Amino acid sequence: MGFRFLINLNPIHRSRASRIKTYLDSNILKNSCAYWDSGFRDRSDCSGNPNFTARRRCHVGHSHRDRDSTPGKEGEKIFRLGLAADIGLATGKAVTGYLSGSTAIVADAAHSISDVVLSGVALLSFNAARAPKDKEHPYGHGKFETLGALGISTMLLATAGGIAWHALDVLMDIWSAAPEIVNQSLNHNHTHGGHHHEIDMEHPVLALNMTIISIAVKEGLYWITKRAGEKSGSGLMKANAWHHRADAVSSVVTLIGVGGSILGVRFLDPLAGLLVSGMILKAGLESGYESILELVDAAVVPQQLEPYKQTILRVEGGYKHMRGRRAGSSLYLDVDVEVDPFSSVSAAHDIGENVRRQLQQSYPEVAEVFIHIEPATSHISGSDGDHQVNVKSSDHHDNTRLLDQTDVEDIVSKILSSRFSEKMEVERITRHSIQRQLFLEIEVSMPLDSSIREAVELAKEAEKTIVEVVPEVIHVSIQLRLGCSMPEFRKKVGR
Repeated sequence: MGFRFLINLNPIHRSRASRIKTYLDSNILKNSCAYWDSGFRDRSDCSGNPNFTARRRCHVGHSHRDRDSTPGKEGEKIFRLGLAADIGLATGKAVTGYLSGSTAIVADAAHSISDVVLSGVALLSFNAARAPKDKEHPYGHGKFETLGALGISTMLLATAGGIAWHALDVLMDIWSAAPEIVNQSLNHNHTHGGHHHEIDMEHPVLALNMTIISIAVKEGLYWITKRAGEKSGSGLMKANAWHHRADAVSSVVTLIGVGGSILGVRFLDPLAGLLVSGMILKAGLESGYESILELVDAAVVPQQLEPYKQTILRVEGGYKHMRGRRAGSSLYLDVDVEVDPFSSVSAAHDIGENVRRQLQQSYPEVAEVFIHIEPATSHISGSDGDHQVNVKSSDHHDNTRLLDQTDVEDIVSKILSSRFSEKMEVERITRHSIQRQLFLEIEVSMPLDSSIREAVELAKEAEKTIVEVVPEVIHVSIQLRLGCSMPEFRKKVGR
């Protein structure tokens, strides 16, 4: 049988012993050696036993999960809706301008054509960002979305500057011109960002209706795109939403200016234009700043990472450190996960995979998770007084080269063979390195006629000798092997 007699059962190993007890209670080890002697020919025999389920191996470093296509399809529909709306508005304004003879509406149609081009660029950027990973882009194409958002932000800044320039120009005309020139200035074409938005007063009904329709459509697109951008975390959608609103409020300023002209309030148009330019300028700066941060791989602010940390804390293991970066609407996380320092490599691997799986299932925007496994020092410092002192005073080992596995095996084997060769034989040595200090677990075999008392005393003496001879080692636990050894076990598994 594969039972191990644990000598000097201290609190560090108590949790491991409880896990072994559970393992024994399930009667799994009753015939384990006989089972493996069968050559493990039929792996289906262990299908009912979760402890012997053959696990599919994959690296813990990071994941290659295909992103959920549903948010991408919804985003593409929204961009296509915006593109179709801009095409419809451009066509409607061109027809209205032709029928009414309004040069202002014709100029606004040209503005809508430029919106069509910009919406097309946004759609292409969005689709490019969702292209599958390839050899040249192993981390995906999310930065294309960021570049598109930066381009739209630049257009927002240009629009804000154009509106502000026109508003100041009108104010200067009002302040400096004679009354009759003022009346003319109030009726000249109002341009915002290089685009005319004045209502032709010779055809007020047709021109006003087209402008109102444009405002309603653009404001509706703003709310639809903004809501989708906040849901998916897409900076491109947020920037495009503000582009829709910039068009809407520009037309609103036109209506306000016309109303002010009718009512005789001369300063209403330029003051409203300055207010709107400030709103658009603020949105353009914020969107552009966020895009630049993404392009230079700036870290996600800690407050935004809090939900992901809470998810990790619900998984077995512990959280030590997390950082994240964005590429468009995708989020990449680097996580340091703490595990029991005495866990096996496979157990630590499973914990890391569980953390990755929980994060990606809970948050679709998480594209990849890079996991680093670290031993949890709390398992040592909280075990007993002696260990707590040893760990806290480990600073003097910082500049000391730790012994590698081969060195440890050679030194320990020489010590035991020179002093205890007649009473014990080393079967296996497991080294644990925690805060630059070594903990050793040594599996030994002893003569069959040895009593338990003799085995305990001999193990204590051997542990004390190893700690005295090897200063890098601060704790040794010797375990008595009573069944087939781990090397034999691995050979049987590999058959």
